[in-house]
Amino acid sequence: MTDNVSLTIKIDPALKETLKSLALENQISLSQEVCQRLQESLTTPQPSVLDNQSSEEEEVGQLNASELKQIRALLKKSKKKK
Repeated sequence: MTDNVSLTIKIDPALKETLKSLALENQISLSQEVCQRLQESLTTPQPSVLDNQSSEEEEVGQLNASELKQIRALLKKSKKKK
């Protein structure tokens, strides 16, 4: 008895040819090539969408008097609401 099951999928013909070429290079069947690639994609950790390693922080200057006044007014309003 086999542990494998049959699966029928529809893929682009160019993708099929690419997979066939890769299977030939690796000297395995097309089915084995697809299975290995699927398994690898499910077990390999995917890179994070956000990568902060290469991000740079923007230099922010000091607030001017007008901006400070606006912030103080907003803080006073939020205190009154509580």
